[in-house]
Amino acid sequence: MPIITETTFYLVKLYTYNHEDIFGTLSEEQGFELNGVGQIAADEWQRSAQSYTSLNLDKWLIFPNRLEGIVSLRESVSPNHYGSYGNKPRLLSSFIASYKAVAAKRINLLRNTPGNPLWQRGYQERFIPDPTILKRVQQTLEQP
Repeated sequence: MPIITETTFYLVKLYTYNHEDIFGTLSEEQGFELNGVGQIAADEWQRSAQSYTSLNLDKWLIFPNRLEGIVSLRESVSPNHYGSYGNKPRLLSSFIASYKAVAAKRINLLRNTPGNPLWQRGYQERFIPDPTILKRVQQTLEQP
């Protein structure tokens, strides 16, 4: 039986511990500006994804208290695969756990707060079922 490669998209949201605004500041004149902590979060998001050959980052944004991004996964499935869209994909969970650990370590070193929680436990992920919805979600993640 041939193996089919399937690409799935997920909207992921990672919140800071207690939804604390630590990644930057919002102002009416300049919009949102990343600070050093936010820059580390952005750098590690991109760097962490490079370790996963079957994972790609699509559009993403950092807000004062969270990171939101679209992640695509390329998975091989057999033709009799019935889909597991109700379950969190292991590849996505692994990527998020790795990202959160590395980003927290670097940010806590910068803030001189080793071991302090940086992220809310877990993360939110929503399966994006079709190209129309993907396009709509991508538009919400565009800089104003």
